[in-house]
Amino acid sequence: MVVVAALLVLFGTALPASAHPTLLSTTPEAGYSVTSAPDRVTMVFDEPVSVAPRAVRVDDDSGRPVDISEVTREQGGRRLVVKLPAELPAARYVVRWEVTAQDGDVVAASFDFAVATDASGLSGREAESGTAFPLSAVARWLFFLSLAGVLGGVAGEWIASRAAPDARRPRSLVRPAAVVGTLAAAGMLGSLVIATGRPGRAGYLLAAEALGLALVALLRSRVRSWLVLAIAVAVISVEALRNHLGTQRGVPGALVIAIHLASISVWVGALVQLLRVGRANSFDSRLRRAFATYARLASALFLLVAASGTLAALLLVPSLDALTATAYGWTLIGKLALVVGVAALAWIARRRLSAASTALIRPVTAEAATIVAVLAVSALLVSLPSPAPATRDLGYPVRATGPVIQLGSLVGQITVGVAASENQLVVRLGVPDDSQTGEGEPPSFHVAASVTGPGSPAAAVVLSPCGRGCFVGPVSWRTGLGHLGLRVDSAGWHGGTVDFPIHWTPLVARDILPRVRGAMLAQGPFRVAEAVSSDTSGPAPISQTVTIDGPTFIESDPYAGPPDPEVVVQPAAGGRRILSFGLPAEGIYVELEVDASYRIVRETLAAPNHLAQRTFSYPR
Repeated sequence: MVVVAALLVLFGTALPASAHPTLLSTTPEAGYSVTSAPDRVTMVFDEPVSVAPRAVRVDDDSGRPVDISEVTREQGGRRLVVKLPAELPAARYVVRWEVTAQDGDVVAASFDFAVATDASGLSGREAESGTAFPLSAVARWLFFLSLAGVLGGVAGEWIASRAAPDARRPRSLVRPAAVVGTLAAAGMLGSLVIATGRPGRAGYLLAAEALGLALVALLRSRVRSWLVLAIAVAVISVEALRNHLGTQRGVPGALVIAIHLASISVWVGALVQLLRVGRANSFDSRLRRAFATYARLASALFLLVAASGTLAALLLVPSLDALTATAYGWTLIGKLALVVGVAALAWIARRRLSAASTALIRPVTAEAATIVAVLAVSALLVSLPSPAPATRDLGYPVRATGPVIQLGSLVGQITVGVAASENQLVVRLGVPDDSQTGEGEPPSFHVAASVTGPGSPAAAVVLSPCGRGCFVGPVSWRTGLGHLGLRVDSAGWHGGTVDFPIHWTPLVARDILPRVRGAMLAQGPFRVAEAVSSDTSGPAPISQTVTIDGPTFIESDPYAGPPDPEVVVQPAAGGRRILSFGLPAEGIYVELEVDASYRIVRETLAAPNHLAQRTFSYPR
C-alpha cells in the first residue's frame, strides 16, 4: 500500500503549486543584434501581469539609463510596451523588468539586445526570479501553517472531544494560528502594494484572506466550531482562486486546489492537535481510540491530497525533462521524498495502534514534523516558476523590424502565407471556411519550418502560436538566396509541403505597383491562360484561356487601387522583375512577374479558397 501511495504521489504536491508569468517573446529579440534602431521594446507573457509605470528600465552597455516612456499594457495585460528615443545609438542594451503575477508574486528578470553591433557578446534572456523570494516563501509557509492550525486544529479538537471526552485539553491553537495567518497575508499584501503601487486582483484576494483569518482570531471563543470551519473554508476558496490553476482554469482549477489545500490542512493540523492532547495526558490508553479515528480520516485525506496534487502537477509539469532539468522539478522530487517518508511513518504508527499508546509517540511525532517540512518545501515550490507556461500563444505577432518579404501559396487545401522580416518569420495558415472574423472554432494547424541559407545546411525554426492560424519564430537570415521549407497539416484538410525562395536582403519599391496598374490600364485586349486549383494535392487543373483588356483585368484583382502594400522586388531574366506582396488581413498573397514596360507576364495569387496561376500573352 505504501508503494502504491508513493507512485500515486509521484507528481503529487503537498500544497498547490503556483506558476509565475513566463516571458514568451521580446522585440527586439533577446540576444540578437538588429541593424536599425527599434522605436519600442515589447514583451509578451503567457498570462496577464500587473506592472508599475516605471517597472521597465533600459540601460546602455555602460549602465546609464535610456530615456523611455512609461509602460503600457496591451492584450489584456499580457503585452507590455515601452517607447524608445527616436535615435538609439549603436550599442548593447539591457532591458530590466519587474512584474506582478496574478497570484501576487513579484517577478523580475532582464534580457539584452544590440543595435548595429556584433551579437557575439549578447547573453539573451536571464531566468525570472522573485525579487523577494526568501520572504515570500516564508510568508507562504506561515500562511499554510495557519490554515492547518485553524482547520486542522478544529478537526483535532472535535476528534479528541468525541473519542476521549474526559481527557485533559491543552490550550487551543486556533486563535494563535489565525493571528499568524492574518499577519502573513497582510505582509504579502503590503509587499504587493509596495512593489506595484496598487493591489490589483491578487491584492483584493489577499485582503479577503487576511480579513477572514482576523475574524477567526476575534470570534473563536464566541462562536461555534462550525462557523470557524466555514470561515476557514472560505479563506481556502479565496486562496484557490488566487492560485495559478484558479486564475487560468476558473472554477474547476480552483476546486482542485481547494480540495487539495483543505485536505492537507486537516491532515497535519488534526495530527498536531492530537499530539498535544496526548502529551497533556501522558499518552495513556484513553487516546488510542482518538488516534484510531484520526487514522481512518487521514487515510481518506491522503488519497485526496495525492489525487488532487497529481492532477495539479500534471498540468504544471509537462514532461519528464521538465521534472529533472528545472529547479521546480527538483524541488518537486524533494517533496516527493518527504511525502513518501510521511506515508512510511504513518504506516508504522497505524501498525502500533494495537500496542501501548506510548509506542505511537515517536512515529506520529516524526510524521507531524515531516508534514510541516513538506509545507515548507511546498511554500518554496509555490515561489518558483513552473516549467509549463499557461499558454504559448503570443496573441498576435510582434512588430516586424525593417523590410518584410510576403510570400504565399496553397498547400493541399491550406493557404500558406509567410512574412520574412529581420530576425523573424511569421507563418499564417487558413482553410476555405476559416472565417477571417475570428468567429467560431478555429481549425487545428500543425506546422514545421526549416531554413536553408547560402552555403549552410537546413536549420529548424522554433515556431510559437501567435493567434488564429498564426505562428512566429526567430530566424537569422543569411545574405543571398536561401530557402524556407514548410510542412503544414490541419485536421480534416489536405496539407503537404512547400518551398519558398527567400532572397535576403530584400529591395522594397514603394512606387512600382502604381506603375504596373498604369501600364495594365492602358493595355488593349490580350490573352490570359489561367489555371485555378482548390486542392493542390489532387491532379493539376486544366488551363483555360480567355481574351480580356487591361482595365477589366485590373478591376477584378485585389490590388486594383490604393492603399498599396509594401512590395519586394527581385530581378529576373530578360530585364524582367518579380514583385511579391501580401494582404494578410484578407489572406491573399500575390507574386507578379513584369516586363520592362511594367506589364504583367505572370501572376500567382494564393487565397483561402484557391490558387490561381496566370500567364499573359500580348499582341505584337
